[in-house]
Amino acid sequence: MVPPTALARLHFAIAAALLVSALLLGGGQGGLGDTACQLLALLLIAVTLLRAQREEDARLPAVAWLAALPIALPIIQLLPLPEAMWLAAAARPELADHLQAAGATPFHRVSLVPLFTERALAWLLPAVAMFLATLQCDARQRQTLAALVLAVAFGAVVLGLAQLAGGGGGALYFYAVTNVNNAVGFFANSNHHASFLAAVMPLVLIAIAGVMNQRRETGQSRALWLVAGIGLAALLFLGIALTKSRAGLGLGMLAMLLSVPAVMALRPRRGTRRMLALAIAAGLTLSVQFALFGVLHRFGQDPLEDGRMHLTRTTLAAAQPHAPWGTGLGGFRRVFEAADVNAVGNEYINHAHNDAAELWLEGGWPAALLGAPLLLAFAAAGWRAWRPTDEATPADIALRRAAWIALLLVLLHSLVDYPLRTTAHLALFGMLAALAGSLPPARARARARSAHHRSEHTSLPNPDPA
Repeated sequence: MVPPTALARLHFAIAAALLVSALLLGGGQGGLGDTACQLLALLLIAVTLLRAQREEDARLPAVAWLAALPIALPIIQLLPLPEAMWLAAAARPELADHLQAAGATPFHRVSLVPLFTERALAWLLPAVAMFLATLQCDARQRQTLAALVLAVAFGAVVLGLAQLAGGGGGALYFYAVTNVNNAVGFFANSNHHASFLAAVMPLVLIAIAGVMNQRRETGQSRALWLVAGIGLAALLFLGIALTKSRAGLGLGMLAMLLSVPAVMALRPRRGTRRMLALAIAAGLTLSVQFALFGVLHRFGQDPLEDGRMHLTRTTLAAAQPHAPWGTGLGGFRRVFEAADVNAVGNEYINHAHNDAAELWLEGGWPAALLGAPLLLAFAAAGWRAWRPTDEATPADIALRRAAWIALLLVLLHSLVDYPLRTTAHLALFGMLAALAGSLPPARARARARSAHHRSEHTSLPNPDPA
């Protein structure tokens, strides 16, 4: 039997390895890196559940059940249906006729593409594993995971600079199909790289502001941290600008604006305000100097010219005959090509560039029903993060707010792209969801014990009947 302390160390080591591996190797769509992350995720889920069973201090909170909702969708889609229910979608009777004419008998599953749906189930494992594992981590471990994300982000910015310095293409671009002549970092898509950097921005600003306030209270010098905060935020701004992503630039500015109230809530002093002002100024200056002119040139184009609005309209129209079940996860490309082969010229279209529309096509009403509790949980997490409370330390509150802002940015980007179709963003999203959605386990258990003691106290009989 593995000692509990050894099991806890193993648990955190696997969680850190999965997070870093996903961010470094999971920026594309399909490959050995994604497979390795999925295997690590399976191992991490097993160790997490084992700890929850063996160790009193490692029991998962009730919010952990939310992890079952995303994986329930592909599982449901792989189950058989009665023929009458299978034929409820308008497109399926015609499909059944074609199969019978070809001498084949349709297997009445929800998914029309079961192999791709099975792959989608495996694809979700890193998000589920990071969510459960982060819920089980203590406050220091959570801060360490956030620090690992920051380290990878800064490495990605440096890599992006090197990619552009190399003239585009070459060994520093890790994927065959990628955006050459743009900074892509560890991703195949420059938009996804920009989305990742924007999501990191609140973590940087709020973390630096928290450290500065803490040092003020202890009387230590804050000058070095002020310089570090300005430099790191400016570097992230520069990294986003080098992607030449319109969505990325908008997300970066929104990340800065949304971080302001979170920073100001940390009992800010003049130095904190100075850090925010100088970080914004330095970031904009560097962005204009190096890459913003290219982004502004793209803003001058008609946004409808890139076909995203047409992709969304075509996707929603193609979803109608497949309601209420949807095509099954992974069915977008085949259905879309049949619906409109010339949606954007002769380009290869693998996603709708709108995850909500694509999920409606592939998941139908089951996806909507399973997704609604997740959106409600996100809203509830935001309410708890921004509502004043005495149940958590300032550091816990700051990290929770930063994570919630980062989640919001990724969700907004998903309305015009597909970042959550990558292993890197899925693993990051799972970690952020746990950071934003719950208290550290030890603090949550302390609150539960306190409530239990209050309940026992109020239930005691009154010794004085008079």
